[in-house]
Amino acid sequence: RASRPPEQPLELYSFEASPFCRIAREALCTLEIPYVLHNVGKGSANRAAFRERSGRMQVPWLVDPNTGVEMFESADIVTYLEETYAA
Repeated sequence: RASRPPEQPLELYSFEASPFCRIAREALCTLEIPYVLHNVGKGSANRAAFRERSGRMQVPWLVDPNTGVEMFESADIVTYLEETYAA
């Protein structure tokens, strides 16, 4: 789908097995929005830093450095992406 590209790539904190993370990844891909994927699955070296940054261990977590938005919940992420970047 057509979208407005962000100035900076978004960041998605995720782990592969989560169906909710898949929903967020698919929305980013459908809109062709560049993003950096951070794996925070069990055993990941990134997990402790993620928990400290986000305040809890819940994924997906989207960080948009272009707007300052940080959010959990796949449905909220999809809505945000549609409202912010869809053309």
